[in-house]
Amino acid sequence: MSKLTRAVQTFLFTAMAFAAQASQGTANPSSEFDPALTGRISMDGSIISSACDIDTGDGYQEISMPGETRGHIKRTGEGEPQDFSIQLTHCALDPSAEPASWQYINIIFDGQDEDGLFRVSGNASGIALELKDSQGNVIHPGEPTPWQQSTVTNNRLDYRFTLKNTVRNLVVGDYSAIIRYRIEYF
Repeated sequence: MSKLTRAVQTFLFTAMAFAAQASQGTANPSSEFDPALTGRISMDGSIISSACDIDTGDGYQEISMPGETRGHIKRTGEGEPQDFSIQLTHCALDPSAEPASWQYINIIFDGQDEDGLFRVSGNASGIALELKDSQGNVIHPGEPTPWQQSTVTNNRLDYRFTLKNTVRNLVVGDYSAIIRYRIEYF
C-alpha cells in the first residue's frame, strides 16, 4: 500500500471513530426523557347516515304575507300573522337506526336587524317582521333559538311572522325580506 492510501485510510478510520463517539455522547436513551413531556392521543369515530333534508317543495321557501292597510297597522301596530313551517325529512344520525332519533335542535335565523326585528326592503317603510316560534318566543336576527327537544315522529318546526310598525314613518308600498336559517341538532 502506498503512503497516500494508508494516510487516507487512517484519516477515514479516525473520522469515523470520532463521529461514533460524538453520536453516543448526544444520543438520549428513552430513560432520559422527561415523562411530563410525553403524551398520548386516542382517536375514535363512526360513520353515520346522512343528516336531515329540508322539505320545502322547492329550492326556496316563499311566504306570502297577507295584504294590510296602513290604517290597520297604525291602529294596532301590527299586521295579521302568517304561519310557516320547516319540515325536516330523512333524519338519521344514529348509525343503528333508520331514521335515527336526534334529541335537541336549535335554529339561527339571519337577516338584517331593525331593533330586534327583521328589516324589510322595498318602497314600503315603517315596518319590519317579527318572528316567533311555536311557544310564542320572539326570535331575534342572528341569535340562536333555545335548544328544544325533538322526536323522530314530528320533525316539523312551526313559526309565525307578523308585520310590525317601527319608529320610522309608515309609508305604503311593496316590501320583501330574505331570511336565511341554519339548523343545528344532535
